[in-house]
Amino acid sequence: MKVIQKIVLSVAAILVATDISFAQTFSLTPNDTINISGVLEDLQTLSIQQPNISSDTITLKWKKVSESVPALWDASVCDNSFCNTILVDSGMMNPVIPLDYGLLLLHITPHINYGTAVVRYAVWDIANPNLKDTLTYILTANATSGIAEAENKNAFSIYPNPAKENLNIVFADNKKHLFEICNARGDKIYSGDVVANYSLPIANWSNGVYTVSIFAENKIINTKKIIIKN
Repeated sequence: MKVIQKIVLSVAAILVATDISFAQTFSLTPNDTINISGVLEDLQTLSIQQPNISSDTITLKWKKVSESVPALWDASVCDNSFCNTILVDSGMMNPVIPLDYGLLLLHITPHINYGTAVVRYAVWDIANPNLKDTLTYILTANATSGIAEAENKNAFSIYPNPAKENLNIVFADNKKHLFEICNARGDKIYSGDVVANYSLPIANWSNGVYTVSIFAENKIINTKKIIIKN
């Protein structure tokens, strides 16, 4: 009887150890769903990060679960290694070291059609394929916000695009506008204030796609995409 008890206890100990070893290795920021309002004709970035909360380097894979995007909208997906031009079915990120993070973001442009896009991707650590998180990205462009933003967007321009040495941000009015520039991963690279016009040196910036977002009352009211080629 004692021998049987020892065997049972040993098996229980192994199971407990297995549960611990397959604990989640990453968290989700901001959470598993991002839901924002979009602007007609302007690109929107929807980003969910996966911080590595373990003490080991992890590798994350991802796969599309579902896609519902209105006709004539443009949508693409990026991770921490590559930006695609469409919503590809699956991919694998570059390894994520402890305290760093993986990334899965969507670029969506509503153009002139109102509606709502809902896209879902599953993401998981390849060492624990049974522990998957489903990320949901929702972008809505409705008639009320779309018309208001469409009337305002012509007052905001960026040139040249592609840019090489300097990036110029110009407004038709003389009001102060807060802007923020993010890279393709969604990391903030630069922020500042614009009054009428602003010239930003970018000769030392890395080549790639960036987004310039304009804020009002702590909310993004307009976003444009630029390309830097040095």
